[in-house]
Amino acid sequence: MNDALSQLEQLTQQFILRLNETNYEEVEIFVEVRQMKVDKLLSVLENTSMTAEQKRKLESILSHDAIIDQHMQSLKQEAQNWLVQRNMAKSQRSAYESNYTPDSFLMDRRK
Repeated sequence: MNDALSQLEQLTQQFILRLNETNYEEVEIFVEVRQMKVDKLLSVLENTSMTAEQKRKLESILSHDAIIDQHMQSLKQEAQNWLVQRNMAKSQRSAYESNYTPDSFLMDRRK
C-alpha cells in the first residue's frame, strides 16, 4: 500500500513541477499512468484498510487535483479557440473559392 501511494505521489509531484510546460499529449499520458496507479491502489485497498498517515498522504496527493484540472481546462479552452478560428478561416476561404464546373457557360444579356 505504501509503495502504491509513494508511486502515485511521486508521479503527481513530478507532473506538478512541470505543469506549465506540459502540452495535451503529456497530460494525456499522465492521466493514463495515474489511472493505472490508482487502479493498483484500489486493488490493494480491497484487502487492507488505510492508516491515518496513508489517508493524509492520499489527501495531500488529491489536493493537487484542482490545479491539474485547471490546467486541463485551459488546454481544452485553447484547443476550442483554435478550432473556432480554424472554422472561421475555412468559411472565409470558401467564400473566395468558386465552386463551378469547368464545362459551364456564362450567358450575358444585352440591354
